[in-house]
Amino acid sequence: MNRKILFGAIGALAMMSATVLAADSIPWPWASKSHPDPALVTLTEIADVTASVEKSDTPLVAITVNGTAPTDNYTELQLVPRVGDPKDLIFAFDAKGRPPQDMNTQVPTPVTISAKYSGAPIDKVGVIEVYGQNTCKGFSITDNKTVECASKSVPQQ
Repeated sequence: MNRKILFGAIGALAMMSATVLAADSIPWPWASKSHPDPALVTLTEIADVTASVEKSDTPLVAITVNGTAPTDNYTELQLVPRVGDPKDLIFAFDAKGRPPQDMNTQVPTPVTISAKYSGAPIDKVGVIEVYGQNTCKGFSITDNKTVECASKSVPQQ
């Protein structure tokens, strides 16, 4: 009986450790073979974007997006990569989330998406662009300032 408790505790601890590590960073999306969830909906507006490279043994690209969801209770907020020119040093995302079941009340709600990506080609990441339904905001990591969106990227299907 004590072995079951011990193994259960070890398993739970391992799962919590994996969750903490997963929360620290996620794989660079263009290196992943996963497909976007079709149930996710693009956020209405993008207010601002900031991005930086966190230098460490494994450099991370950190992105923070402030935007507006069409209503409250959006979950699974995330940045979904867009298809674009791999040589332009611009990496574009759609800001998306899972809408609530009950969408009767449309009250625009501010949201924030923060993500840290590992495995990015750090020397090739010049600009991050984030698209909403009505707006796009860009941030130059190279110049550490807000820029106009200039890529000719398209959403993934």
